[in-house]
Amino acid sequence: MDEMKVKNTVRRMTEERALLIKNNPFFGHLSMGLQLACAPCKTACTDGSRLIFDPAFAEKLSDQELQFVILHEVLHCVFRHCIRGKGLHSVLYNIACDIVVNSTILAMWGQESMMIAGEKAMHLAPDGKEGREYNAEEIYQMLIHQNHTNGIYQMQTDQNNANKSSQMQTNQNPPASMQTDNEGFEKSSFDRHDIWQGICDKAQLQDNWNRKIQSAFRQCGDSTGMPQQVRTIVQDIAHRSGLNWKQLLHDFLQSDTYDYNFLPPDRRYAFSDFYLPAYNMDEEHQTADDIWVCIDTSGSVTGEELTCTMAEILDAMRQAGLKGRISFFDSNITEPEPFEFENDLKNLTAQGGGGTSFHIIFRYLKEKLYPDLPRAILIFTDGYARFPEQKEALDVPVLWLICKGGNADVPWGQVIQL
Repeated sequence: MDEMKVKNTVRRMTEERALLIKNNPFFGHLSMGLQLACAPCKTACTDGSRLIFDPAFAEKLSDQELQFVILHEVLHCVFRHCIRGKGLHSVLYNIACDIVVNSTILAMWGQESMMIAGEKAMHLAPDGKEGREYNAEEIYQMLIHQNHTNGIYQMQTDQNNANKSSQMQTNQNPPASMQTDNEGFEKSSFDRHDIWQGICDKAQLQDNWNRKIQSAFRQCGDSTGMPQQVRTIVQDIAHRSGLNWKQLLHDFLQSDTYDYNFLPPDRRYAFSDFYLPAYNMDEEHQTADDIWVCIDTSGSVTGEELTCTMAEILDAMRQAGLKGRISFFDSNITEPEPFEFENDLKNLTAQGGGGTSFHIIFRYLKEKLYPDLPRAILIFTDGYARFPEQKEALDVPVLWLICKGGNADVPWGQVIQL
């Protein structure tokens, strides 16, 4: 490979990852966990540890296209596509994975379609719906049982063998439009997945990505609009790993104390070929104070859950230095009572017992607390109520703490399942 082309490709990949850190911190953080590499692979690929580009392919991409492909590879890792698909037809499974990933990126970017190196990025499932509505295995089954898809590929009839069945089966060869060349390069996509077959320790790779996703969520949250599929993965990892919610709470409360960005870059690496982020301390916010805690006291929350909630808040005061104001809510909300010491909390009497309304919290925020807004809002709830739109939070960070067995399918804000 040409040395200058390799250096230029690495430089561009570094710059685009820096932009991801700025514009989409969660995925930017994850992209930094992949080692940059160049290889004559004709396109791009990842083995879950490296982000690999062919310099000749990268030259064909605009900056936006390059960032799209970087995100494409990161999402393959997040969705665990690299370690799934055992026993499935590789070409069809690869197409299904690309449809899911491309559709997810287009939704994040607010675009209907995207051209990558002159090729339209596949994003529609065979039923015409967006691929992000399904997982890769569901789309794979659609590809198996249908003769064609909308804009993905078309069955090509061999006029000399018209008697051959056009119905695709897992044990049949794929149609000509989806076949690969002698080197295994899949012509139906702008990246290749054959490298996945060489991953030996898939369990270890999954554990590594679980840790990376946890770390990205702690540091960045989902302030840039995390896709629902990714949110579900994050919640599943948090639930299965038994994370200490008070550590996550501490990270959440400190997230606006440390500004993790490239402006300015870390001066310790000023003469490096790479841009590295700096940690910038905001001296005005060094404590976890001025937090508005809202506790669900509706009829669906049991007395035992309420008691445990109050105990957890007391513990958070000790561990994370939590202090601020506290309200109880059902379909109404009580006036916020200040708390700084343990006795302040112990002397409170919970009020409620009716239906649940999250809207009442943010209505009070706008009508009673504005412009003296809290630094953050913590909502202890079972999650069973209609959620307002995120704009009603008035840009105040919100952490939803969901009771055990509650509804953790929260559409926005950060979520911790207790």
